[in-house]
Amino acid sequence: MHLLWFRRDLRLADNEIVALSSANNAAVLPFFIIDPWFYQWVDVGKARVRFLFESLENLDNNLQQLGSKLIFFEGNSVEILQELTKQLIQQGYKPKLFFNRDVQVEYGINRDTTIINFYQALNLEYHLGLNNFLQSQDNREQWFNEYYTYQRQSIYPTPTKINPVLLSLNVPQITLTELKQKYRAFWQTEQIYFSGGETQAEATLNSFIKSRFNGYHWKLSRPWLAQQGATSHLSPYLTFGTISTRIVYQRTKARAAELINQPKAEFSLKAFRDRLRWHDSFTQRLYFYPEIAYKNRYPEFDQWYTPLDLPPEKQELFHGWQEGLTGFPLIDASMRQLKTMGWMNFRTRAMCATFLTINCGISWHHGARHYMNYLVDGDLAIDNWQWQMQSGVTNPLSDTFRIYNPNKNIPEKDPDLKFIYYWIGELKGYSLPEIIEGKYIGISSYPETILDWAKTRKINGKIISDLRKKVRERLIREGGTEYGSAVAAKETVNKYWQHKDRQYKKFKELEAELE
Repeated sequence: MHLLWFRRDLRLADNEIVALSSANNAAVLPFFIIDPWFYQWVDVGKARVRFLFESLENLDNNLQQLGSKLIFFEGNSVEILQELTKQLIQQGYKPKLFFNRDVQVEYGINRDTTIINFYQALNLEYHLGLNNFLQSQDNREQWFNEYYTYQRQSIYPTPTKINPVLLSLNVPQITLTELKQKYRAFWQTEQIYFSGGETQAEATLNSFIKSRFNGYHWKLSRPWLAQQGATSHLSPYLTFGTISTRIVYQRTKARAAELINQPKAEFSLKAFRDRLRWHDSFTQRLYFYPEIAYKNRYPEFDQWYTPLDLPPEKQELFHGWQEGLTGFPLIDASMRQLKTMGWMNFRTRAMCATFLTINCGISWHHGARHYMNYLVDGDLAIDNWQWQMQSGVTNPLSDTFRIYNPNKNIPEKDPDLKFIYYWIGELKGYSLPEIIEGKYIGISSYPETILDWAKTRKINGKIISDLRKKVRERLIREGGTEYGSAVAAKETVNKYWQHKDRQYKKFKELEAELE
């Protein structure tokens, strides 16, 4: 009896535990546990839960086409697994558990350790699979080599049949219909922007590599173009594992090979694969350093960035930021997009994060939680670490850190104002110069700015700069592993940007030749 436990790997294609558990005509019990912890988690959002349920429904449909079905248990994961295993043993089975390593939250890692200890105590077999590339980053050169070795490995085959099992179990279960009814609050949305499931993930990848990838390398920073599909829109599917990074890597690599005589197309697909590697590196960083999701990377920042409740004046700034009422059009359009779509492109995520932490002087903890409450692709590995990066906490060996100017970014990233007009109806009819100069103030219902950007940049930017200097001096003074890691990180960042500069120059040369 093989127990197939799905979590953040809701697919049949290129899934290690699906392929291995169903091999040799074995009887398989595929299941998912509706753990109340997930829905009570402070960082969970409606869009993400809905996406999860849709993915589960699609997985069940796909399993039924193979002669099986997905069983839904409900309750504490550890208790469910223990009771299920005990009942199977009582019925004369010797169950073997197949599940993939959880790399997201400490709760999941601790839960899996408990389950492994339980199975070892009963002398039962289990298989702990790998849903994502996982390798310590201590040796960057080795990491890169092993990462690409992993991505180029053969895809795990999708089974053509999965043998069903008929069991009588006294374990709390719930049907998909009951699940939707019980958690109906998550379904009450006016419009669905990202539909869950492996089938939709495959369709999204196909449409991206067919044509949407064109111009990816520059369109990904344009919020309106990104909203219209210029970026892959695969992030929710990667987060829930309805498609593997290996499939995405190999399919885009194969597509690039087809376009060998189209340098612009090749360049765009290469830029996308670079982002895919970036995504995977964040995933494994959280696994090895789970504390980075909630703790400042360096303690020097603990007095400035804290998860404690905000005082009234900060709460007012935070509310304006949350609701898209800061008086900075590009910030507000992005925040309104987040609340409606459950998504933003990377550039605007970073810009809004910098504005909250540097200009408003509000801890990244509060902003990160707000993002996770709304993002359909919410991923602690990327979200919380990026918040620390944008707030100036990380990479202290660098003398500078980036503070986005939201008004300067309008002509650069939304010159035709399509993005701003779409999300801020109050500003329709105003030209770019009029918006930059604030000609609407006192006429439109759109609010004035809630702060002086230049002033707060100077004051709070100096505070962050001084804290970074303290960290830098301590690391240099102490030397040791952390300093060495920081130096290596800086060198890696520098090499990355040198590489990107070379890529950009190459692209411009090719563009000139083509013209």
